[in-house]
Amino acid sequence: MDLDPTPCTPADLLVLDRLRTPTWIVELPQAARWWCNRAGLATWNSPSLAEWIGRNALHPPSAATLTRMESLRRRFERGEVATERWTFYPDGAGPVVAECRASGIFIADGRDQPARLAMLVEARPLAAEEIHPAERRGYEALRNIGELVSYYATSGEALLRNPAAIRALGDSIGPGEAHDQLLAGFADPAQVAEIRASVAAGAVWRNDARIRTTGGERWYDTEARAVLDPVTGNPGVLVTQRDIAERRAHVEELERSRELLAAQAEELRNLAAPVIRVGDGVLALPLIGKLDRERVEVALAALMERTAAERTARVVLDLTGAADVDDAAAEGLLRLVRVLRLQGIAPALSGIHPRLVHAILAASLDLGAVPCFQTLEHALRAR
Repeated sequence: MDLDPTPCTPADLLVLDRLRTPTWIVELPQAARWWCNRAGLATWNSPSLAEWIGRNALHPPSAATLTRMESLRRRFERGEVATERWTFYPDGAGPVVAECRASGIFIADGRDQPARLAMLVEARPLAAEEIHPAERRGYEALRNIGELVSYYATSGEALLRNPAAIRALGDSIGPGEAHDQLLAGFADPAQVAEIRASVAAGAVWRNDARIRTTGGERWYDTEARAVLDPVTGNPGVLVTQRDIAERRAHVEELERSRELLAAQAEELRNLAAPVIRVGDGVLALPLIGKLDRERVEVALAALMERTAAERTARVVLDLTGAADVDDAAAEGLLRLVRVLRLQGIAPALSGIHPRLVHAILAASLDLGAVPCFQTLEHALRAR
């Protein structure tokens, strides 16, 4: 249905004062009060039109209301009419629940003023017996909750989105635009296939998902379950989502930090066991710091890599910068000597300071057949 482009002025609307149906007009999308008939003023518990309009400054619309108004504006531009149950909060009176028919209307402040789109509301206040308190509270909770709540047909058509979901994902679709919005909203199509399989099996699907939003892709903790449509009775999919982009960013940053620390630790271990060529066929391995099992394993790996890649006749293990040797390190040092000998490489030790001598003796390390020198320089001269 196309909108009548002819704008209505306040003077054109005087005839509606005779209606018993509460009727009012608000500007879109800012939800500003513009005009109200007498029955509407009574519903809003307002003494005059001027007072009712003055409430714009006293009661600015909430973010959920602005989102809803923007969504309705787009529907009115397509010629749609919305019929919904709304709750109003008149000043000085209790809440009013009404069945409301909302449609688009062009308005102007005067004949020579530009037209602008507004919302015409025709309300039928409900009697107490027509209203269930739990239902009313549940609807208000759905409107104001920060989590995204969406309801989809099995085809993927979005049948309902709460204001938070509309802000993040956009409107539900209009006539003639049907497509699989459930699939379109996920960056990973495989997750949608999992959702549909879980729903078909009567199970609840929950996982972190990268969602396509109006502001780009973001991570959401997403839960989907099968729920029958209360309007048609057909099966559908209820999807609730909570933004976890900040949490994911922290996790990814921690993972990057962990990888960086691991790389730095690996680099430090390699620096602690540098294999140096000091002559033709001669390598030196300075063992610096505490000679624990891990340090010995790094040293062994470094030696095996070098001796396998190039001709080596002799390796000097320099202990000048080594700290005390415990039993495990002593066994590792002996293992280095044995591996070299098995490769036909002559091992030698240098830089054994007095503390290391006591540690080696305490560990009963048999180095009798291994040449030992006071310094690396002495070991190299002995060739």
